[in-house]
Amino acid sequence: MMKIIYPLAFLLSFTHFSLAQQADQVYGKILTEEGAPLIGATVVNIRTAAGSVSDPEGSFSVDATRGDTLRFSFLGYSGYDLVWQPEMDLPLRIRLSATPTLLDVDFEVQGARIPVEANTPAPIMTLHPEDLLRDDRTSIRPALNRVPGVLMHSGALNTNRITIRGIGNRSPFSTAKIRAYFNDIPLTNGVGETTLEDIDLSLVDEVSIWKGPTASTYGAGLGGMIHLKSSPDYAATGIRGQVEGTYGSFGTRRLAAGLQFTPDNPQSETKWNAKLHYHNMHSDGYRANGQYDRQGLAFLANHQTRRENTTTLLVNYIDLKAFIPSSLNRDDYLNEPTKAAFTWAQVMGFEDSQKLIVGVSHKHHLVRNGNEESVLENTSSVFGTWYENYESRPFNILSEKNEAVGGRTRFVFHPSANPAFSLQAGAELFVENYDWQTYRTDGGRQDTLLSDNTELRTYYNLFLESHLQLGSRFRIAAGVNVNQTRYELTDRFLVDNIDISGDYRFANIISPRLGLLYRLPRELNLFGNISHGFAQPTLEETLTPEGSINPEIQPEKGWNFELGLRRNSPAYRLNFEITAYSMPVRDLLVARRTALDQYVGINAGKTLHQGVEAYVQYKLSDPFSVFANYTYAHYRFQTFVDGENDYSGNELTGTPPHLFNIGLDYNPSGEGFYSHLNYGFVDAMPIRDDNTAYSEAYGTMNLKLGYKKTVGMKAQHPVQLNLFGGINNLLDEKYAAMIQVNAGSFGGAAPRYYYPGLPRNFYIGLRLSLGDKKP
Repeated sequence: MMKIIYPLAFLLSFTHFSLAQQADQVYGKILTEEGAPLIGATVVNIRTAAGSVSDPEGSFSVDATRGDTLRFSFLGYSGYDLVWQPEMDLPLRIRLSATPTLLDVDFEVQGARIPVEANTPAPIMTLHPEDLLRDDRTSIRPALNRVPGVLMHSGALNTNRITIRGIGNRSPFSTAKIRAYFNDIPLTNGVGETTLEDIDLSLVDEVSIWKGPTASTYGAGLGGMIHLKSSPDYAATGIRGQVEGTYGSFGTRRLAAGLQFTPDNPQSETKWNAKLHYHNMHSDGYRANGQYDRQGLAFLANHQTRRENTTTLLVNYIDLKAFIPSSLNRDDYLNEPTKAAFTWAQVMGFEDSQKLIVGVSHKHHLVRNGNEESVLENTSSVFGTWYENYESRPFNILSEKNEAVGGRTRFVFHPSANPAFSLQAGAELFVENYDWQTYRTDGGRQDTLLSDNTELRTYYNLFLESHLQLGSRFRIAAGVNVNQTRYELTDRFLVDNIDISGDYRFANIISPRLGLLYRLPRELNLFGNISHGFAQPTLEETLTPEGSINPEIQPEKGWNFELGLRRNSPAYRLNFEITAYSMPVRDLLVARRTALDQYVGINAGKTLHQGVEAYVQYKLSDPFSVFANYTYAHYRFQTFVDGENDYSGNELTGTPPHLFNIGLDYNPSGEGFYSHLNYGFVDAMPIRDDNTAYSEAYGTMNLKLGYKKTVGMKAQHPVQLNLFGGINNLLDEKYAAMIQVNAGSFGGAAPRYYYPGLPRNFYIGLRLSLGDKKP
């Protein structure tokens, strides 16, 4: 711990130096023509090569002396040069004009962006469109696995588990302890489980990954937070359409179509934008009983007034039917990887679900100063989710229905007298009603009722966060999150004369955070972070073997300490981030398996997550660039006693000690050929708590080739064609794409640890885009 605190104290010693600079501190905001903030825009002092990147409010600050040229730039926008004179009024308001473009950001890559966040004193990386377009777009898994510290296991298209810095590794079949949002709407349910597959990649413009409990305004989840975003495009007016079709091995077909409309009325004081997206995906499956069908329809609308007040609407519907091959024992994994688990094949196990996500948000500028700049603003949203699922399993049939509603509100105060200071406060409320029944199965046919339950899950988060820029070099971010969670279980199945109804309210959890950042010469940023996080148990984990609620079960809690160095600047060919961290976690939640389909939660001890993460991107020569990332994870059980078994000192289950990725991109900004080559390595990992069994290390290589051509540039409706194809697992490596940790063994059968990964497979696709020219 002291190894982290000393460097943080060292950061504070720079404060006086930063305030004593002789150059002027030039500050302001970088905006679009419509007045919306540009996040990640760059400003560079041409004489000194110093610069900065705009924050989420569009704010920037940079040192300059009289006569210095400041160059403002942002991908997809025309650059702007300003010669600084001390007589100029501050804060500056720099408006950049969007360059004419034919396509949405999803369908055209103009150049590589650097995924590390320059001015945020926290471990956050952002996946831009070019990061999401390196693959076949059937899953977000390859893109997430290129982020250091992140590993997404994928047993099937509908069976995934995401871990961040080892958190979430013990979740049996889904992602847990990692919060996720889409445009500020929660994708995480009331017990902390997340399904990213609910959002098709055709809807996503950007993905932000917060590693560790650093996003205090989003719940201080122990594992971190993933935020999917879709941004409005007011600049390119008219009707635009996009169609993308992909066909690949194992009968995989994906169709994504979108229609977007932005009125062309320069006289109007308001702007609005509407998008309609449809997607349909089918796969016969590599394995038996592996057929997958998903389709969805989404509508997104944005309306902005002259005074930049904005209203956003999202409606997203998903219909899924997916069969379940389940995991295999080692012998079948090695010799018959295409087979399904015997019991699941017998009943042709499947899940059949429908989900509807609806959300409305409104951003209102409550107070403005004399320059019409916003001083106080509020963003509020209401959202709801409806979900039904029918799942046929070898041991029973599950029928479940989920209805959730909630709301968020956030006030942001940023006085113009010091635009580098901001204060935000708000709350999030979530209420979820979960009904579920289980039935006996007769060879996959529904039989008599076994159980009938209702769960009421509620939580609220209160949050406060502040950012302060001291001079042009020192930045402080401090925040706190307060969480209160409650579960209430009602047993409606009283035939057995056993009533397991009960409720449990966890004590309030207070999670503070402090982040510090100091700008060094040559665009280097040194940052440190101390933050607290938690992970609530699911209601099922609070139940005793008899079915009653165990009030002794406590949430997992941990402190995260880290120090990092990064550079994110277009002025340099080499940009990077390297981070070292230590996170002790107590009250470790362990799912002890007591039957084929039953797990009981216990608080079994403490773990220590220590590691180093590195990301490097180097621009060789236009249009070549190379990137690499590396994760070293030294995760151990400090104290772990489960019954008569003492696993203290063992390696943490389900987390590889080494992850490595390297990629080469040839990506010209105009027409012609492009290519993406990527190699990823996953080290061997323990798959039992006693460390007696390990998975094998593996490496996979993926290649994507494409050709872009624009037709009819002089016509009113030009068309861009993008023909692409690729090979996944080019070297045909045999590997386990997902591990079932601590898999049980029943009836003398061998434990089923392994979900086989796909062998070498191919795909081809065509993307077409039609759009009006920007006036």
